[in-house]
Amino acid sequence: MLHFCSHLKCLLTLLGQTAAGLDLNCGTFLAQHTVAAVQAGKLSESDVDRAITNNFITLMRLGFFDGDPRKLPFGSLGPSDVCTSSNQELAREAARQGIVLLKNNGALPLSTKSIKSMAVIGPNANASFTMIGNYEGNYCRTSFLLLRA
Repeated sequence: MLHFCSHLKCLLTLLGQTAAGLDLNCGTFLAQHTVAAVQAGKLSESDVDRAITNNFITLMRLGFFDGDPRKLPFGSLGPSDVCTSSNQELAREAARQGIVLLKNNGALPLSTKSIKSMAVIGPNANASFTMIGNYEGNYCRTSFLLLRA
């Protein structure tokens, strides 16, 4: 076991996401473990350089280094611009296209003939804030689909 990662899954996550081209993560994992992974020879500096370069290219394209953001083309946009019907539909379509079913053992789609009721249980069953994750900001509304058979 490597000293910088207490579980093999951590190491595989770090190496897999970097090799696959995921250049950032929204938590603290990469900040905590990337240096040790490079020092241990498990992650190349060139992969780290590529990730950092991609991040800075994106920041430049978004105008992060172009001065006062309020004076830039999109600087005056706010929640009322984001929460339009067309933007919400675009977000729904992006979500539909982004859903990936990794394995279907025949349970899906759910059958209303064989399933008469369903319960969502556990600590996140009704945790709207938790389900949003750290994507906070002025969101239009939260909604969760509850199926009734």
